[in-house]
Amino acid sequence: MLWQSLQDALSSRNGIVRKGAWMMLTVPKRIASLQATSEKLAAFPPVFANSFPKSGTHLLVQIAEGLPERVNYGAFLASTTSSFQFRERTDKSTCRFIRGFVPGEIIRGHLYFESLYADELAKRHAVNYFIYRDPRDVVVSEAHYLREMNRWHRLHRYFRAAASIEDAILLSITGLDPPVPDIEYPNIAARFARYHGWLSRDDCLAIRFEDLISERQPELIRQVAAFYAARVTNVVDVDACVTAMAERIAPKKSHTFRSGKKAGWQREFTPAHRQRFAEVAGELLIQLGYEPNLDWAAAPLVGK
Repeated sequence: MLWQSLQDALSSRNGIVRKGAWMMLTVPKRIASLQATSEKLAAFPPVFANSFPKSGTHLLVQIAEGLPERVNYGAFLASTTSSFQFRERTDKSTCRFIRGFVPGEIIRGHLYFESLYADELAKRHAVNYFIYRDPRDVVVSEAHYLREMNRWHRLHRYFRAAASIEDAILLSITGLDPPVPDIEYPNIAARFARYHGWLSRDDCLAIRFEDLISERQPELIRQVAAFYAARVTNVVDVDACVTAMAERIAPKKSHTFRSGKKAGWQREFTPAHRQRFAEVAGELLIQLGYEPNLDWAAAPLVGK
């Protein structure tokens, strides 16, 4: 009961509760690390739930929790350090973090793509998932999050200084322009480019958030289970995994949850947002399959 309560507390909306749960879970993780043989890692590999920020990290984690023998110790591997510092982690630090993954662990992350990191994940037998979302919905979600929800984030002051939520969304599209020393926050296309390499890896299952909350959800959950089963030395009951994974889904338990909908950008984008987004990231939408061309930027506004 205590064990599960600590893991549930990792999603608390109270930051002190989350931090306290993480600290208490470091003890059993240290014990597990002492038993992390290659055989155990191959039989019960770590699961890395990676994502582009504001793309459904917690939903992916909840689904992964239905995989066999899963434990969430609260580990979070981001290419930028804590939101308060918001500085890029070194390659050395990132690889050391990956080498600390233990059997059965679920690790959340916002990890840039580097072949070095992919190699380290493979050495640790990690099963790697990457979730992404329509970047237009990402900028809307991020603007609300950095302006209204995370007061301790290093970018909060810039989003809070925006005259309106419309200006905050524009800031999320364009990034800090001109750049601010020691803060890496370019436009949305440049931010996604750091993650793009995960989409073409055979050893990483890339999932669209929109598919995961659509009628295709059962199909996607089965893909997640089958991808895991094909990469472990133990026999996996895929049907049992699918049932357990579906039962774990509860998006509102996430402390960063706001709406969890798709195409919300259509209600919040102004003509200026559409034009600017098309300029800086229109090609990205085409590459990701969200639009066939740039005609969407001139389409009638929803509810306007």
